[in-house]
Amino acid sequence: MPAASRRERHRAQTTAEIKATALKHLVEEGAEAVALRGIARDMGMAPGTFYSYFDTREALLAALAADAYRDLAAHLREARESHPPTDPAARALAHGLAYRAWALAHPQEFRLLFSGRGQAPRADTADSTEAEYELCLGIVEIATTARRPAGGTDDSRYTWDDFDPAFTTVARAAFPSLTPAALALALRVWGRMHGLVTLEIDGLLRPQIGDPDRLYRDELSDLVSGLGLRPTEAPEPTVAAEPTVAAEPTVAAEPTEPTEK
Repeated sequence: MPAASRRERHRAQTTAEIKATALKHLVEEGAEAVALRGIARDMGMAPGTFYSYFDTREALLAALAADAYRDLAAHLREARESHPPTDPAARALAHGLAYRAWALAHPQEFRLLFSGRGQAPRADTADSTEAEYELCLGIVEIATTARRPAGGTDDSRYTWDDFDPAFTTVARAAFPSLTPAALALALRVWGRMHGLVTLEIDGLLRPQIGDPDRLYRDELSDLVSGLGLRPTEAPEPTVAAEPTVAAEPTVAAEPTEPTEK
């Protein structure tokens, strides 16, 4: 592969700087704060020059989304691979816990990818779609290891026509034995992992419960059990230990007064 020219290196560097500046705006103020003119002004670029890199706000948001998808996918893959393939339950639990941890650490990026899609429409590109598929394949892996459908629902009525053809092609290439039922199960698994996290990120869960971490861990344990999986290692304790109550000091007996004769 020929080395990149000086002009190509300059363009790649400037593109990275634009995305870094846009990400700063996103993290600090949300997707609505990502404005092309504001970013160009921060970087000291003329608008005409800036638009040669990203001609619309939606295109820039798509680039940020692709980076976020890849970062989240790598985070989840690392969590799963911290356990051997022979322990699918531990891999599923690790994936779910890592999903929530990443979302709490990157709430604005999480909203951009999921709950923020309606508020911040973006022009998805081949790059962002490929990154999104990479993320989805992690959930498909979990579904393919299930020993029974979660909830006991009969998924035999699903066919390939029920799913997005583009992603179906990618998923079947990655998992040749994949069935329509397993792909439907993957969507349901994602829904259960995603639901409580979204409520927590949007500030709707905390007023209802003091320990959302324990609630989420219980949901994950129930989900994994419903998939017919059993971890080979004991799960990490989630309930804080009860405070130790100090023993009451022994009270010395009152001296007995002598009996008068």
